[in-house]
Amino acid sequence: MSENPIYEGILSQAREAAEKTVAQARKEAEEIVSQARMKAEKAKSDEQKNLSMRLDSLRQREESAERSLERLQELKNNDAAYEAVMSAVERKFESFFSSGQSRPVLVAWIAEAAYGLGQHQAKVITSVRQKIDQQMLSEAQDLVREKTGFSVSLSLDEENHILDWGVQLASMDNKIYYNNQLEVRIKRLSKDIKKIIQDSTCKAK
Repeated sequence: MSENPIYEGILSQAREAAEKTVAQARKEAEEIVSQARMKAEKAKSDEQKNLSMRLDSLRQREESAERSLERLQELKNNDAAYEAVMSAVERKFESFFSSGQSRPVLVAWIAEAAYGLGQHQAKVITSVRQKIDQQMLSEAQDLVREKTGFSVSLSLDEENHILDWGVQLASMDNKIYYNNQLEVRIKRLSKDIKKIIQDSTCKAK
């Protein structure tokens, strides 16, 4: 029994339509898969870039923290070195003034303070631990006049005393003072001493 041609034609058309539909569906599916793969690759690449940026940021923060710690340690070392130097300087001066060899130094400090005070009459205040006599005051007056041309008359203040080595000069009305004690003189040099310590630390590195 032969097939019905009309029926065969309908089946043929149905198969062709089905094949076209399947082919189209396959093509669309492949495009969807391809796009999904591209999106996945892009997402992966973006995530890797973000991760790399975060890691770089963390490394930079870590390096910055390490530099800060190194700087802090350097400052602590410098402060410790400064304190050690200042203590050594104070001990050396303590020994120097206690030895009785400080007479010419005290004369120079009195002269310096007299010129700095800028008064033609001044009182010299000293520590009970050190001896300053009239001869030293005369030498200081002569030194000021010789070096600067400034004339000053100095007298020893018997009523007041300072605690540190060195001297303090006052105007006769006690309104103006010039402090030339050891501690003050060392503080005046503190910036120079710190710079020497910092330079020494840099060279040691």
